[in-house]
Amino acid sequence: MPSAIATKSYADIVKEPFKKGAIIRSDFPGFKEDYLAIHSIIRKYQPNRLLEIGTSTGNGTKVICRAMGINRLGLNPNKKVYSIDVPPNTDPSIIYPDKEDGHPERAGMYNNYPYTQLFGSSIEFDFSPYYPLDAWFIDGKHDYKYATGDTEQALKAKPQLIIWHDLQIDEVEKAVADTMKKHSEYKLYRVESTRIGYAVKQP
Repeated sequence: MPSAIATKSYADIVKEPFKKGAIIRSDFPGFKEDYLAIHSIIRKYQPNRLLEIGTSTGNGTKVICRAMGINRLGLNPNKKVYSIDVPPNTDPSIIYPDKEDGHPERAGMYNNYPYTQLFGSSIEFDFSPYYPLDAWFIDGKHDYKYATGDTEQALKAKPQLIIWHDLQIDEVEKAVADTMKKHSEYKLYRVESTRIGYAVKQP
């Protein structure tokens, strides 16, 4: 990993009281640890408004909503989750030309928590109408262009917290390191034994 990315131990992140109440994901190898880390980071920093890039099935969105403390009946109006995905009926061969991933029939189909679904290109979308956004979870297209563009989109909102999935992918790691090194106001970490990276804005 680049020296700009410090390492946090898994045990230092996924611990009480932050891991309490987490949804356990076992639908893909490593997701249990990844999403326990995501839940714990969100619980630690307690954002009020979070935007996710890459809704997919909504299983991750569900984890985020639970970590945010959102009630299924929508009884916590101070907490908001937004999530963006490709427009419905987008040709999968355009999204994944190398057939590296699949895509659900409907974005967010497995999430039963209230959130706002957005559609469009994550690197071209105008997110400013949804500001303030104090946290972002980036799990979009895993190449240098999109990982860079998505990170730059997040930084426009000057959030307290940014979390990335799949930091083990070389292009994603390089994009995050290259972009964040221009922003000394953030401390950048990776969580050991997971595919999670995160940045926290310093006081």
